[in-house]
Amino acid sequence: MTPEMQQRMQSRMQARLDQMANRLEIKASQQDAWQAYVKTHKEMFDGGMKPAPKDADAATIARHRADMAAKMATKLAIHADATAKLQSALTPEQAKTLADMTRQPMGGRHGRHGGRGEQGPRGQMGGMGGMGGGMGGMR
Repeated sequence: MTPEMQQRMQSRMQARLDQMANRLEIKASQQDAWQAYVKTHKEMFDGGMKPAPKDADAATIARHRADMAAKMATKLAIHADATAKLQSALTPEQAKTLADMTRQPMGGRHGRHGGRGEQGPRGQMGGMGGMGGGMGGMR
């Protein structure tokens, strides 16, 4: 990722976090929990997903992907803990607002596939002949 792309992503993330803080109307007594939430949210994207070496064999690529997934899982668990701490510091109405915002992806689109519904435009199997993927399959 180029530095410009990274800067744009960080700017969008900060704008989204600022929007969340405004909607939640974070009070002074909630600032510590909010700042911990923001910190863990930003840390999820620090370092990025580094690709495997270009000359890596299939097993090395698979191991690299597993390692990256494990690192992301750790970051997500830490963020979940910070989210729980924030939620417990919020009023019931604020907690409901947080849950509503958390359900939406960062871009604000509804649904996993850019607003096209739960399964995308081609149904559950993605239009792949019922095989569920584009990597070839049994016919």
